[in-house]
Amino acid sequence: MRTRTLAGLGLILLATACSKNTDNAPATTTTQPVAASQVQVAPVTAVTAPAAASAPTASSSDKLQDYIACYNQLDRNAHRSIARYASWVKNMETGPSGKESVVYGLYKIDVDEIAKCQASFAQAGKAAPGKLDVAATAYINSLAELGTLVADADQYYSRDNYKDDAFAKGKKMHAPLAAAMKLFEEKSNVFSDEIEAENDKVLDAEMQQLEKTEGRQLPYLQMALMSKAKHLIRLIGEEKFDAATAAKALAEYESVTDEAIAYVKKNSESAASGWSSLERASEDYRKAAKERVRRIRDKVPYSEGDKMMLKPGSAWMVEGSQEKVTKAYNELIEASNRMHR
Repeated sequence: MRTRTLAGLGLILLATACSKNTDNAPATTTTQPVAASQVQVAPVTAVTAPAAASAPTASSSDKLQDYIACYNQLDRNAHRSIARYASWVKNMETGPSGKESVVYGLYKIDVDEIAKCQASFAQAGKAAPGKLDVAATAYINSLAELGTLVADADQYYSRDNYKDDAFAKGKKMHAPLAAAMKLFEEKSNVFSDEIEAENDKVLDAEMQQLEKTEGRQLPYLQMALMSKAKHLIRLIGEEKFDAATAAKALAEYESVTDEAIAYVKKNSESAASGWSSLERASEDYRKAAKERVRRIRDKVPYSEGDKMMLKPGSAWMVEGSQEKVTKAYNELIEASNRMHR
């Protein structure tokens, strides 16, 4: 599985990295490690956006904002529900055996919110539909199908009905439920990729305009910080990556982050009320990224204790894990977005 948190277009214009892990667990699209107890990197020069970048129209921006908002609201919970089900159904090919010692059921998915997004997506897709709109439609329709099946399964398991029919209905529900889960994961990956591609264009155009009109003040530095954070997570969010390349990306993130921190110290009156939270989140992300890089760079294997923790709900506590750096990144996104509310 892969879960992402996509920062809103009108907020910080950033899409999060892929994380095939739900709740930051190794089985989903996880985040990647970077190694280096002392990462040696050269200072970074100014962030420059492609000269050809052009700002989107208001309508396309509104559409992207709507897609991101729905994705953020719905995607993570859907992946969490899938992960919870897979955590006790040991064989997703065959389904529950009826001999499970622990039955967790699933997490609910908000079908009413899915319906709202389905309606807004249908309206948004009418205007000059492109790849993003096609991906959005496929995504929300697959989620709607999954939501209906999960609601039925959740009721069955939460009421302990499986104890009365010896898992008869649970076994019958499994095949369509597992198929819907697989389809949703596929459509979720495609949709998030398309959002990121479109969001990157918007971010580049916005950063270019900000640097041109205002210079390297806090609005620009915040965007640059988040852009570098996103680039870094795309590297270290994978199971394997090149440590040297990741170290360079980490250095770029640290450079612009330090520039932003120094700017606020000199211009404290210009900082938004949420800056302190963003600064803390940026430091937590920096630390988690360094741990991840070090683990990969130094080829540090997970201990037996680590392996026991590498599961949904606890994997984020393992130093240098994909899940820990993903969690730190998502919290950075949330802190950044709060500055704009």
